[in-house]
Amino acid sequence: MNKFLCVLCIGAAFIYAKPVVTTSILPTKYFVEQIAGDSVDVNYMVNAGADPHIYEPRPEQMKNLEKSDIFFAVGMEYENTWLPRFAKSYPSLDIIKTQKGVPLITSEAHEHGDHDHEKHDHAKQHKDSYYGIFDDNDVKDRDISDWNGDFNSVYPYLIDGSLDPVLEAKASSPNSDKNFNEYKKQYEKGYKSSINRIVINNGNISFYTSNGVNTGKYAYKGYEILTYKSGKKGVRYQLENIDKNSNAPKFIQFSDHEIGPAKISHFHIYMGDDSFKTLSLELENWPTFYKSNMKKADIIEDMLEHIDRNFDTHIWVDPLLVKIQAKNIADALIAHYPKNKALYEANLAKFQNELDMLDSYIKEQLASVKNRNFIVYHPSWVYFAKRYGLNQIAIETEGKEPKPAQLANIIKEAKEENVKVIFVAPQFSKKAAQLIAKEAGANVVEIDNLAEDWVESMKNTANAFKEGL
Repeated sequence: MNKFLCVLCIGAAFIYAKPVVTTSILPTKYFVEQIAGDSVDVNYMVNAGADPHIYEPRPEQMKNLEKSDIFFAVGMEYENTWLPRFAKSYPSLDIIKTQKGVPLITSEAHEHGDHDHEKHDHAKQHKDSYYGIFDDNDVKDRDISDWNGDFNSVYPYLIDGSLDPVLEAKASSPNSDKNFNEYKKQYEKGYKSSINRIVINNGNISFYTSNGVNTGKYAYKGYEILTYKSGKKGVRYQLENIDKNSNAPKFIQFSDHEIGPAKISHFHIYMGDDSFKTLSLELENWPTFYKSNMKKADIIEDMLEHIDRNFDTHIWVDPLLVKIQAKNIADALIAHYPKNKALYEANLAKFQNELDMLDSYIKEQLASVKNRNFIVYHPSWVYFAKRYGLNQIAIETEGKEPKPAQLANIIKEAKEENVKVIFVAPQFSKKAAQLIAKEAGANVVEIDNLAEDWVESMKNTANAFKEGL
């Protein structure tokens, strides 16, 4: 009888066991609990006091993750490495990027320090143009010789799986809206080409296929600037085949992410016999070619270097951006547990109302603050600063301790701005902050954006800003 009751109890416990979800950080755990209530058990990865940028999950956390239906990500740096591993190890795990739909700010937008400005500005212009951010007036004509060289298609590398690490990295980027399989499908169409090699010599362009080679003599015909749905832009440089006896494409466009004269290692090419206008409408097929003397490993490394992961993802310090996160969380919960839809929708509405009230509270606390500049060790408050009209001055940039010249600049600025408080987080060293505070006659105050009691922590932060600024 006792054995029967024991088995019965175990069976009942199994039947009524709650589903399990896992979050990346404690604030996200708080958000999930506000929406899910008691309907799920919520685990989390980054422990209190740990640095989420370099965190490595412990074995017991990986075991808990195996039981989870959903992983709620937020774009922290450790996720770049671990999300692809999670996806491979647990194929049924649904990875939800709670930052989806949030307009992310690039980390460069709030860097502070002493740089080689000429070198930095040139590098920044190249990087910005690569990601489709440039002024139309900066676009310049180019000589055909810019594209001289022997190039091979990367389509075979995509098909044989060699480029899978690149697609995994793209999928794990904080600003990505696709998973690995979606990227794979997109690039299979994008890179597809019957041309396996292109040789270019001052306008003489030869196209190699399995059936032979076609060569044409091309003349430069200017460029066209395209603006995409995302708001980003691209430049296509146009060449026309002037050899009437050639079977090579009549019109071609090069897109290599440059906006002026430059030597290149790769390009995307658009080809056809209709018109440049027709080519400009093509957005789904962009055959891609790299210099033939580049090794496969070098091509992969180049592709990885150009994946834009340099975003600030501390979005949970802005209550109104958390409303977007909350909606993403609710949608995922409803998709997995539709029987609880009414509960999740009601809790979402309640939580979003609380977020509006928190936003009003913070505005009220900061309304009388005259000095809008604040110094913080780790640059994790840029969204808070943007929302409430403040200016964040970070001691640490790109995860590095400041150099002596940078420290001197910050100390000088602290004195000029009459800064009375230096904010630090419990996850990071206080040495640099204490040095600046000593030189500037300021106090060091701890604030924590990773606290589990998120609302209370945000209120405490607002109060700390009110008293310290």
